[in-house]
Amino acid sequence: MRRLKKIVLISGIFLCFILISLSGMGLYLYYHPERLKPMMENSFSAATGSSCTMENFSFSLRPMVLTASGIFFKTLKPKQASSLEIPFIRTEMAIEGPWGRRSLILKNMRITGIFMDGALAANLPGKTGTSFPVRMVQGIVSLFFFRDIRIQSGEILDGHILASWGDQTISARQIHANAGIDQPLVLSFALEVKNAARNLQVTAPNVHLISNNAFDIADFKFNGTLQAENITLQDAALGVQRMDVQSNFTYSQDHKNLKAENFQIHITGLDLMEKTDGRLPLMDVGLQAENISYRYPVMEITGASLQIPQAKFRTETRDILMGDIGIYVPDGRMDMEKRSAALSHIRCEAFGLKNMVLAIDVKSDIESGLNDGGINLVLEGEKTEFFQAAAAYKMIPSDWALSVKDAIRIKVAGPVAGPWQVRADVSLTDLTFQNRNGSLMGEKISLSTEIQGVVDAKDSILTFAADSAAGAGEALYDRYYVNLKENPVVSSCKGAYKFKQKLLEISSLTFNLTDILPLEIQGFLKQSPSTRKAGHEADFTVTIPQVPVKPIFHHLLQEPYKALKPFLATLETEGTVSAEFTINQSENVWQVKGRFGWREGSLVSKDKGISLAGIHLDLPVWYRTGLAEIPAESIKGKIAVRSVTLPPLPEQPLSLVLDAGPNRISFDSPTMIQVPGGEIRLGAVQARNIYGPDMSVHTCLAIDGINLQTLLSGIGALPPEGKLAGTLTGILDPIRYEKYAVTSQGTMVARVFGGKVLLSDLGASGILTSAPVFKLNAGWDDLLLAEMTTDTAFGKIEGVLKGHLRDVEIAYGQPQKLDLLLESVEKKGIPQTISIAAVDNIAQIGGGQSPFMGLAGAFASVFEKFPYEKIGIQAVLLNDMLTINGTIREGGEEYIVKSQGFSGVNIINQNPDNRIHFKDMVKRIERIARKEGAVIH
Repeated sequence: MRRLKKIVLISGIFLCFILISLSGMGLYLYYHPERLKPMMENSFSAATGSSCTMENFSFSLRPMVLTASGIFFKTLKPKQASSLEIPFIRTEMAIEGPWGRRSLILKNMRITGIFMDGALAANLPGKTGTSFPVRMVQGIVSLFFFRDIRIQSGEILDGHILASWGDQTISARQIHANAGIDQPLVLSFALEVKNAARNLQVTAPNVHLISNNAFDIADFKFNGTLQAENITLQDAALGVQRMDVQSNFTYSQDHKNLKAENFQIHITGLDLMEKTDGRLPLMDVGLQAENISYRYPVMEITGASLQIPQAKFRTETRDILMGDIGIYVPDGRMDMEKRSAALSHIRCEAFGLKNMVLAIDVKSDIESGLNDGGINLVLEGEKTEFFQAAAAYKMIPSDWALSVKDAIRIKVAGPVAGPWQVRADVSLTDLTFQNRNGSLMGEKISLSTEIQGVVDAKDSILTFAADSAAGAGEALYDRYYVNLKENPVVSSCKGAYKFKQKLLEISSLTFNLTDILPLEIQGFLKQSPSTRKAGHEADFTVTIPQVPVKPIFHHLLQEPYKALKPFLATLETEGTVSAEFTINQSENVWQVKGRFGWREGSLVSKDKGISLAGIHLDLPVWYRTGLAEIPAESIKGKIAVRSVTLPPLPEQPLSLVLDAGPNRISFDSPTMIQVPGGEIRLGAVQARNIYGPDMSVHTCLAIDGINLQTLLSGIGALPPEGKLAGTLTGILDPIRYEKYAVTSQGTMVARVFGGKVLLSDLGASGILTSAPVFKLNAGWDDLLLAEMTTDTAFGKIEGVLKGHLRDVEIAYGQPQKLDLLLESVEKKGIPQTISIAAVDNIAQIGGGQSPFMGLAGAFASVFEKFPYEKIGIQAVLLNDMLTINGTIREGGEEYIVKSQGFSGVNIINQNPDNRIHFKDMVKRIERIARKEGAVIH
């Protein structure tokens, strides 16, 4: 108790001393007003740490009025030189209120012009507290004089502030403030911020600060509402056509705390591609925060959200609708001094993706240590609707049926300056999809992908390693089916991407359709650095290691196509295959170059008797786009087959030396092909443009004395009991294949029936289509009719035959066009006779009646044959209609067979315009061959 009394006594004495001192100072200044101006200058100088001068200063107590002019402040530090000038200030004052809670009332305050020019500190202010002497003075003034200052009425006219902060200049012009009774303090100005280094310019023509007009000098707080409209922003990276800002704020000088509530920013016309031809559309952006609190060095954010409505942007090929973007931050904390930030559970919905959660934890390297790293980002999501978003952006067709359970997790960690470790895990389960026509579908597919990488921002490089596996479900593409449980798809990739060079390097890429086909790729892909020069540079090596051919053939050829080509069902293959190709692109020119190999191979079709055994294939491949220059060197290859059996050809070996260049392949050495009755000599073969629709093939063919009976019997065109003495000789040079058509020059000569038959213009059109058309011309001379007709159902004819078969076209296994001429010619020593059966059959073929009807038949039965003067038949087939005419015309009659004198027989075409379908003519001839009698229409 005694100690307490002493403390109270000492405090009372101290306060009395202060009160007496202040009273004495007040009386002194009252009687010596000329000392007031120097004292105020010294006081302001000491309080602000600058030089303060005043041209005039006056103060009166009754009425209490303060007037000053020419007030000028100038900093004492040359590196941060700044100045403040107030040309004129006048205000009426009054002190109101009870003891200890008095207020200084400012009335009719008028300030003409506030001009500030100088530099601001480049660093943010540190956390500083109010010193004890200052707090003591504030307490004494609050107790004995006034606690707060209230502006009852007044205005500030025509002020401006020009300041620099690092590379930035800040200008506030047209500063105007006013306050009135029961009205808030309103401060308005136009703000402009420039940064020459970034080519940045921010213009805010309408900035308003609305605050209450009372300020507590013991605990100074400034609160109110910030409103800014029609703000524009422009720099090298983006542009803003209009931005509006509104927020409630509170600033506490004692706690150095700035707090914003209901913070809102609305941007209209955000252009993120201002300097790249505006490929992205102008976007609207909304940013809100329930609470933002800043007390150096910590900023805390609560309930922040970012909204960007959908927008459409145009690409070179199509328009893409960008969906709504929504980001919600429930809470966050940033420490400027420690250079750290923590934002947890950020909910993201962007570009159609949903249920995404992002966590950000950034710490300075010093605080976090080298082991933990300075950045830790984690992005997670389940049921993100990734495929639906991909369909919306036309990355996949929008008419696909899709369902999937997806999950994604991406983690980035490392020092702030880098490098950063990146890991991404993506899993898809129960993936089911089907395109519109059902040619591509999958059911209950499970796919997992793991990606690990390192991002080095300093060197602008990303190194990565990815592994992916699909081990469940089924997939179908067109005719190709795979059961992923039996044959999983496993792939991996390692490489790097260099951002500055736009270079993708793949050190290893493997794709393995397990137990069927493995694939390995190495190389790089480089995007052209110039936006004007489109295209890429690429260089890859693709390798298929040595694997059995049977699974590849079964899954990729036999199973998909055996219903369309039944012979594939019984085709058997053996051996191993391998391949190695280089794929490169330069200046929009693609090139594929390499080899395909087949070792110890065999190809057998037991049903058709086809067999290729001991296959050794080294096939060179060279594909190139654009104009292919003739290279100095070519790629050599070889086809060697120990035994080839292709009925009706006899078993024989095959060996070809191949030579390949850009889009071409050839073999130069002649090849002997054994056929029944002899050999065919196939000349050099040159194939060009082999990978395009305008492929062409040039070769030649020579035949020297092939036995016709052996040849025709061997290919099944002549019955085993048939006899045909003769040979086939000729040269076709060149033989060309171009534009799906085969043409040839040269002739084939068959020496048969005592004469010769010449075949020419052999060719075809529509090759490799469903309806090829085969073409030829033929002519014959000195054919002995007796050798042709003896012991045939047609009947024996003696004489010599000449004629031709022109413009023959055969499609779908039957002629569709021809011009046939058969004429007999007289030859010394060879009789011209015709049997009764032959006469009757010729008449039937011509569509007329037999000349041996009735009495003529009884008379003719006495004779076996008749002499004739000439036989002449012409048949023309066009559009499935066959017209048969005689070539002998006398006395207004058209003869097919003209008799010799009175002892012969005439066959007259009674209906020269008679036409018959070709199929019906075939039936007539078949009946004659079966000796079933005539068919007369």
